[in-house]
Amino acid sequence: MNFWTICLKTRFAGHRNSTKEYAYQKQRQKQIGELLETNLTADEKDFVEEILFELGLAAERETEVVYQQGLQNGICR
Repeated sequence: MNFWTICLKTRFAGHRNSTKEYAYQKQRQKQIGELLETNLTADEKDFVEEILFELGLAAERETEVVYQQGLQNGICR
């Protein structure tokens, strides 16, 4: 991650954490966690957690790529 990306992410991190979308996502994560704890066997829980982790990594990477492309488009234009 380059210097400007770190600066921008640091600058906007507080703003992101105060949005309605962020609050919804945090609440939904809590609900999903409760569902995993109460409705799955240990093996099923491990399997689902692994899948969710991989999906989360893929989403983070996709977001980073889109963000970087947006920065490049904004700077190069």
